[in-house]
Amino acid sequence: MTKPRILIVEDEAIIAMDISQQLFKLGYDAVGHASRGDEAIALAGDLLPDLVLMDIQLAGDMDGIAAAQS
Repeated sequence: MTKPRILIVEDEAIIAMDISQQLFKLGYDAVGHASRGDEAIALAGDLLPDLVLMDIQLAGDMDGIAAAQS
């Protein structure tokens, strides 16, 4: 059985690293990390994760809600 693939979208690097480590311990595969909404959209299209774990308040012009709606 393959591990579920999760894309992490978080603009604080230390938090993203902690989430990634916790997911690994739980048996998930963190396939990538984005810190901005536009970057998250591009990575989701390239990596095709099973789930996107996204922060609502992101740095830049696009917040997590706008990125999820795109």
